[in-house]
Amino acid sequence: MDPSLLRFRYMPGSTWPENGPVASADTAPATWTARMVAAFNGGFKLSDHVGGYYYLGDTVAPLRAGYAAFVVSRDGTLSVGVWGRDLHLSSDVVVVRQNLPPIVADGLSQAKAADPVYKWGLTLQHLRAVNRSALGQLADGSLVFEYGHLVTPPTIATYLVKAGVQTAMMLDMNVVWPTGFLYAHAHGELHGTKINSHIKRPPSVYLTQYQKDFVAVQAR
Repeated sequence: MDPSLLRFRYMPGSTWPENGPVASADTAPATWTARMVAAFNGGFKLSDHVGGYYYLGDTVAPLRAGYAAFVVSRDGTLSVGVWGRDLHLSSDVVVVRQNLPPIVADGLSQAKAADPVYKWGLTLQHLRAVNRSALGQLADGSLVFEYGHLVTPPTIATYLVKAGVQTAMMLDMNVVWPTGFLYAHAHGELHGTKINSHIKRPPSVYLTQYQKDFVAVQAR
C-alpha cells in the first residue's frame, strides 16, 4: 500500500478494544466509506495483555516499550514500528495500537517453530496453524497487509520478510477475525471483495461500525 496515494482511518470497535472512547464520526459510515478502497482488521482484545492503546488523546491502556505498534497520524499516515524505538507519542498522533512484540524486526523473522503456541496469541484449541493477519512496513514507508489461511507465526513472518518488510506486527487470528477487503465505487454504490476466499466475514461488515476495531484505507 503506497502511503502517497492512500490515507488510513482507524475505526475503534463498538465493543473492542475494551474501554476505548468512540468519537461521533466513528458511528457515521459516510465519514469513512465515501473514499474507502480497502479495509483490514485490527488487533487482539486488550484483556489478552497484548500491549497498549492510545486514541484521540486518551491512553486507554499503557503503551509498552519494545512492543510492535501501528500509529495513525492526523494527516492519515500509518506507520508500523517498535514503540519507544521507531515510534513515539507526539501532538500529531491520533492512534497507537499495540499488539505483541514485533513478529519481524530489522528485516528478520522473530517467530520460531519452537515457540510456545501462546507466544503469538491464544489460539482456539491451542492449534498452531490458524487464520492470521499481520501488518508490516517496508524501508520506503510502503505498507504490507498479510492474510494467511491455516498458517503458523513463522510462515507469516517468512513471507513478510520475503516481501521486504523491515518491521511487522501480528494483528488478529482464529477462524473469523482476520479480514482483508478491497472496495470499488460504481454508480453510487460500494462493492467489496475478499482478498482471500477463506475469509469468513463479508466485506459489508466494515460498511458500518463493527464490534472489533479495523482500519479503513481511503484514496487521498
